Amino acid sequence: MQRQVKLAAIEILLLRHAEKPDHPASGPGLTTQGQEDAKSLTVRGWQRAGALAALFAPNLLLESRLPTPNRIYASAWREGGGHSQRPEQTVEPLARKLNCPVDLTWALHQEEAFGVALAASSGTALVCWQHQGLAALARAIVAPQCLSELLPDWSWPADCYDVIWSLRRNGTGKAWHFTQYCQALLSGDRDQPFNLPGKVHHA
Repeated sequence: MQRQVKLAAIEILLLRHAEKPDHPASGPGLTTQGQEDAKSLTVRGWQRAGALAALFAPNLLLESRLPTPNRIYASAWREGGGHSQRPEQTVEPLARKLNCPVDLTWALHQEEAFGVALAASSGTALVCWQHQGLAALARAIVAPQCLSELLPDWSWPADCYDVIWSLRRNGTGKAWHFTQYCQALLSGDRDQPFNLPGKVHHA
């Protein structure tokens, strides 16, 4: 009798980094030492980073809709890539809580190669990226499959910080499934995610 091999499931959670100083009312970017830095998160951004740690980390008192990641990636700040500390800062509190280091191997503009690497992995990965490359990264992960929700000409809105995308499949070679969630962590967060063609989402 031929033994059945169980295929490993994979779920990739994609989110944009938390708030940046994009207008005067948002306040300045601040480092962890409280020094002003245009490449860092604002006060609200740091609040979101802390709330995300509570959302994704195991908590007996809170039943999260989302799985706890066993790998955490952030877009790296480097020459020719993303010139921002914010992706790493956004997942720092969660990384500390889970005792899981942030992988900074990849940076903005490397979406195609990174997507291939993610698609070949297993388990649950959380990826914090810059909005310019998020949709391209999602499309690279599911390629050559085409999902109706991931239109080739669509890009992540510059003013959105509070949506999470999930790409999941039940094993290598299986079809990818797309879901999007509202974070609903801070006052003023939206109660509906993006209005995409597939309309697969959870509030």
